[in-house]
Amino acid sequence: MNPSRFTFLSQVWTHLIRPYWTSSDRWIALALLGGHLVFMGAYIALTVRFNYWHNDVFTALQELNGKVFFNLLGIFSILAFFSISVFITKFYFLQVLEIRWRKWMVHHHLDCWMKDRRYYALQLKGNGSDNPDQRIAEDTHQFIDKTLSLTLGVFQQAITLLSFLGILWSLSGTLHIPLGSYTLSIPGYMCWGAILYAICGSFFSYYLGRPLIRLSYEYEKREADFRYSLVRFRENMEPIALYEGEAQEKQIFSSRVNQIIENSYMILKRMMTINVWNNFYNQVNGVFPLLLAAPRLFAKELTFGGLMQILDAFRHVSHALAFFVDNYPSIASWRATTNRLLEFKQSLEGFSPSPLTHTTHDKEEVHVVCETISLPHGAILNENINLIFRKGEHTIITGPTGIGKSTLARVIAGLWTYGKGEIRLPSSSFLFLPQKPYMPLGSLKAALNYPGSGGSVKETEDVLVAVGLAPFIDRLEEVNDWARVLSLGEQQRIAIARTLLAKPQWLFLDEATSAMGEASEAQLYRALKAALPDTTLISVGHRESLKPLHDREIRLESGSSYWEAAVA
Repeated sequence: MNPSRFTFLSQVWTHLIRPYWTSSDRWIALALLGGHLVFMGAYIALTVRFNYWHNDVFTALQELNGKVFFNLLGIFSILAFFSISVFITKFYFLQVLEIRWRKWMVHHHLDCWMKDRRYYALQLKGNGSDNPDQRIAEDTHQFIDKTLSLTLGVFQQAITLLSFLGILWSLSGTLHIPLGSYTLSIPGYMCWGAILYAICGSFFSYYLGRPLIRLSYEYEKREADFRYSLVRFRENMEPIALYEGEAQEKQIFSSRVNQIIENSYMILKRMMTINVWNNFYNQVNGVFPLLLAAPRLFAKELTFGGLMQILDAFRHVSHALAFFVDNYPSIASWRATTNRLLEFKQSLEGFSPSPLTHTTHDKEEVHVVCETISLPHGAILNENINLIFRKGEHTIITGPTGIGKSTLARVIAGLWTYGKGEIRLPSSSFLFLPQKPYMPLGSLKAALNYPGSGGSVKETEDVLVAVGLAPFIDRLEEVNDWARVLSLGEQQRIAIARTLLAKPQWLFLDEATSAMGEASEAQLYRALKAALPDTTLISVGHRESLKPLHDREIRLESGSSYWEAAVA
């Protein structure tokens, strides 16, 4: 085997297959797989019995023996009943195995993706983690389905080959080819004919279908990109409508659709070539064994029933040997899907802890000591940062746009993994409020209490009053898409209400009140201080009106410098 191909299969086994088959679900999985294999063996045994039945029934027809013929029809009914029952049972075992494997694999990938907030760090770099929704939802399904069908298909065809090869060898006899004074004798020549025919078919299928791997991979990527652009459009309908950006969005859609269509035509051309070859192969396969067996029939060395048994055995042998021919498009699709899933899994497993380490100390302060804070591509954003945020000292971080104010908040939160340094935190509760709050699907009460279970009904109603959302008290149990129902200012008020319910000891507000007027902003800050006297506020903002609401200002400047001062 090609070393690179061996490496690929080794990675597939290590990263995608073995984790499930060594998991806590392995015993049930092995039982389902074992049951499927047992019934697969029974199904093949019945297929072999059908082969002998073909000999008997056609011999009875040749001899015009009606009694034997009708007896054989009775036997056929019994064989067909058991064959259908066995097939359905083995199909059931396989489908249950696939469902359980998919459930485990989806949860496994979700756990890996969300662990240590990798989902956030990886999306900044890409690097094999684009469109994680498709890789987790769709690629896992396709991988499991094709892995089981192809692997068990190979196993089934191998058993079928061994079962019918002996029959074909015993019925083939010996082909004698006169070559002048010498006669060439080929025992079991029908077997050799089937093997040679399948080898030729497999070679041409591989040669013609090899480009499908790359084309299928590209197709999956372009489809995922198109779906992602549609999701972004749906999530940002209002700003797009206000900008009247429909033409630009449509241009983006058209461009991505055209990329899919272009790739689809390339796949179509390749599939046309493969289908022409496969059709030719199958057409010839119907005549080829007849040409090989006809001389023995004409020489009266075979009965008509024997001929039909040979043709049936040849069909099973050639079909088993031609598994690669018949399934090359599926193999190419499996390889493309597996490549995408393998990239994703390796990007998750290759995630390394940030050099920006977070430690806990016994002081009631947040101490940020960073040699560098970098961007994902390596450029240094800030360096030589040494800041202390003390308990009870409300601080505002200011500076020009793009200087790294929000990034500094993300560093403290543990989201930003690019840079080098140490963040020392007290063993206290923290809450970080971004500029655009997250509004989960569900009731307004669930949105208020996100991500926890929240407080009592009275507490929930009280915080709505405190943040100026009293009219929504009667809608607490209403299920809606609140990100669309509420304005950005109302959503920011919901985030403040969450804070009042959560009662954190440290609260970081990254322009979390920017959609409100200055008076409303001041009123909410006063409400926070009054309701949460033990909570230290650290804000990121631009407005001058925010400064009097804090005790200290830290201003980041260009050139990685900063200064700090008490607010007058």
